[in-house]
Amino acid sequence: MLPLLYTATTAYFTTLRLRTYLHAFQQEEYDNPRFLKWYAEKRAFDRYATLGLLIGLPFAYLQPQATYLIIAFWLAYRIRKEPDPTTSGKKSLVLTTRASHIWWCASAFPLFAIGFLSVGNENPLLALLGTIVLIQSLPLFLTLANTLLRPIQAIQNKKYLRQAEAVLAQLKPTTIGITGSFGKTSTKYILNHILASQSPTLATPGSVNTPLGIARIIREQLNQSHQYFISEMGAYAPGSIARLCRLTPPQISCITAVGMAHYERFKSLETVAKTKFEIAEATLKNGGICILNADGIPDDLWKPRVEANPTAYRLVTTRVELLRENDYHLENVNQSATGLTLTIRHHGQSTTFSAPVYGMVQSGNLAVAFAMAQELGLSPKSIASAMATVKPAPYRLNIQHNGTVTTIDDSYNANPAGLTTALETLTLIANANPSEPRRRILLTPGMVELGAAHDTEHTRLGHIAAQHADVILVVNPQRIPTFTDAINADNHPALYTFPSLAAARQWLATHSAPHDVILIANDLPDRYESRWSL
Repeated sequence: MLPLLYTATTAYFTTLRLRTYLHAFQQEEYDNPRFLKWYAEKRAFDRYATLGLLIGLPFAYLQPQATYLIIAFWLAYRIRKEPDPTTSGKKSLVLTTRASHIWWCASAFPLFAIGFLSVGNENPLLALLGTIVLIQSLPLFLTLANTLLRPIQAIQNKKYLRQAEAVLAQLKPTTIGITGSFGKTSTKYILNHILASQSPTLATPGSVNTPLGIARIIREQLNQSHQYFISEMGAYAPGSIARLCRLTPPQISCITAVGMAHYERFKSLETVAKTKFEIAEATLKNGGICILNADGIPDDLWKPRVEANPTAYRLVTTRVELLRENDYHLENVNQSATGLTLTIRHHGQSTTFSAPVYGMVQSGNLAVAFAMAQELGLSPKSIASAMATVKPAPYRLNIQHNGTVTTIDDSYNANPAGLTTALETLTLIANANPSEPRRRILLTPGMVELGAAHDTEHTRLGHIAAQHADVILVVNPQRIPTFTDAINADNHPALYTFPSLAAARQWLATHSAPHDVILIANDLPDRYESRWSL
């Protein structure tokens, strides 16, 4: 009876704990090495279940037959404490088909060990020690399940991709590709708004920019009424965008920027540029053109490529000396508390328009969207009219008013240029009425995936933050020590640190004052929280 109780309780506990680890595994995109690196860096091993079993070891030694009861009792208690990652966390676990298959496959592996420890083992003390080892090994079972299921997943993925390709080939919308180190989601939302004002348009939602994500949108939402399909293309390694272009061959495309976002993965800006320009190569093969935000890409990275095929590119730039006959000149940009006003000149005609979006970096996104819409045949007048009602992409410099408190939600904008712009916007909004400046509060955990530039970039941004924020709340400060060091070096009087976003929000709930302007700059996924207490 006791071994049976042990078997049921331990099996249930390991299944729940595997789901907890699956939460981080999903956020690491089911990448085994990245998940194991996260596990090691966060020391996300089990603490409390193991500690309780070790405390019970002397009692089990004195009364071996009670060992199974001790294990079952303690694990039953820990089951009640195990959080449900499908309903908790900043980004909850989504039990997709792939996630569910990995979870159930991984859950099957412990059953063999549990069966041996309860039935095939005559030493109860070995059962206790074996249970500890089993619990600590659970992350490895996830990676093993992922590896074993990979061939099946590949077959399933190929099926989904072929279905999406068939739908796209049958419906034949004008396919538009958008990529860039940053700004691609904002540009997609702006362009989607402009095109949708004229014709039915479908764009990948949110930050969906992977093959399976794009394929799902095509399979489930694209229909014969859509004249345009906008595909945001993300890059995680060289070849990523080329694969996406085979799925959704672009007839026109753009590159919004080449910068240090995901720098850790690429190691050099040249590698980033080579990967981003895969979208241009695919577009050119289809006889289309690629629009470049020349001010967002280092000159040495775009000039050789444009010079090799000058008619295939359109530049969007503020620099007169770069302009060619068909390029777009961003003549003037003004920012106010109501948004941005731009003047763009093309083929001798200047068009001025205003858009209720913030941040000077957004001027490049607006200009690129303007150029793409005009290349697709829309008139400058109709584009300008649509710009007046455009909305920023969710969680990207969204201005929210809650009574007298203003919140700038920039939680998805996680790159150095974006954070700089967000800080400038914080000061702009707070000082909109110079006679009554408002207190400026910054809440941020910093940035990730900057590779070798992590420390230097955070040092630079720490000094900028000290200039633009009266109160600075830093989440998980041990991850970005150079950021807090730079703030302290500038003798900033109000720097506070917190172990988690929840703790920082609690401080805001009790310490924010009327008329504060609060910038939430980058909200890192749960896997970056300072500690996983299991």
